[in-house]
Amino acid sequence: MKNILKLSSRDAVSMAAKTAVIADAQWMSAMAQGALGMLSDVTVLSLKPDAGVDREHLREIELLVLEVDAEVTATLDRLAAIKRMRPDMEVIAAVKNADMQVMRSLLRHGVSDVVSLPFNADELTAQICTVGARLAESQNVPLAPTISFVGSLGRSGSTCILHHLADALVRQADRPIRCCLIDLDLQAGQLSAHARVDNSRSIFNLLEAEERLDQDMLRNVVTKAGDGLYILPAPQEILPLEQVDADQVLRIVALARAEFDVVLLDMPSAWTNWSLSVVAESERIMLVTEQSLEHLRQSRRIVELFSEVGIAKDKVDVVVNRSTKTRSRTISVQDVADTLGTNVIAEIREDRGELAQAVDEGKLVTSYSRRNVFAQGIETLAERFADLTKEVQS
Repeated sequence: MKNILKLSSRDAVSMAAKTAVIADAQWMSAMAQGALGMLSDVTVLSLKPDAGVDREHLREIELLVLEVDAEVTATLDRLAAIKRMRPDMEVIAAVKNADMQVMRSLLRHGVSDVVSLPFNADELTAQICTVGARLAESQNVPLAPTISFVGSLGRSGSTCILHHLADALVRQADRPIRCCLIDLDLQAGQLSAHARVDNSRSIFNLLEAEERLDQDMLRNVVTKAGDGLYILPAPQEILPLEQVDADQVLRIVALARAEFDVVLLDMPSAWTNWSLSVVAESERIMLVTEQSLEHLRQSRRIVELFSEVGIAKDKVDVVVNRSTKTRSRTISVQDVADTLGTNVIAEIREDRGELAQAVDEGKLVTSYSRRNVFAQGIETLAERFADLTKEVQS
């Protein structure tokens, strides 16, 4: 074949992503030939075109070369299942006699790169390295930091703190930044009400999009809620939490991180595999609690759950909301820190007037007064998270 990129061993190894080639045994004779033999990070798996692929086979794979026969429904079903399992993974379709109809079908399944069957070792090597270089370039683009907000109990005020903190982070930044707030409380989320934005377009549209989900779809669903503030609201309808696909949620968060400068996640109070996965991927976890026995007990259970699934305590920042220092308060802020074994990063004083009015009207309390005790607590909290925007502002 003419015009094939010729690579040295050093070039090939450095340009290749961690790759798996899955195809029928009849095509595998080319695997050890030519430049392909120089790629040290390629796994070869012989499977019939309609055989299923286990998630374990794809655990650390960045690029998959997969045999696809557009005339056999089972191979397209296998491709769709793989894209659902790993929506972030690049797929090169290995196709015999590809035509425009086949290409259109592959595009609908999220495949944009094709290599011909039977394999030509040099052609396959060049294709793997081209896509690998593209992946390496995209991975060099910094992703936005994320903070997951967790309330110890219902009505802990975590959503209100998230909304006000996002505004404070944007205002305190040295240059304009964009902050995305994602309401993952799919059954009781109130972020749209706090910011008074329409939730007819919501995260539900992205969850049901499956492999059609992309950056453009995210942009169409996210709603601007103020200078630098963008909200992806929870749906109007109640969604069964156990039916939510973890990979799809992680894909939504990853797209938001690539689009915005800071991403804040409002988490549900009920814990599932997908919500734990999201929290585990966050840079920081903000646990909002109060100075009461019931809040303290639940906060300790949450911290213990995090420990059981491998989330380190030093990722957890505790915020004591509605803080008071009266002598009648039997649990002090220091008691909270000692019981949970983590630092209390902020105490936010209780506001009995302006904050409630602001929430009812879908406004920020700062629209009434910057000297409000709640607003002052948020300003201090934002200053302690200033490192989240350092890379953005540089």
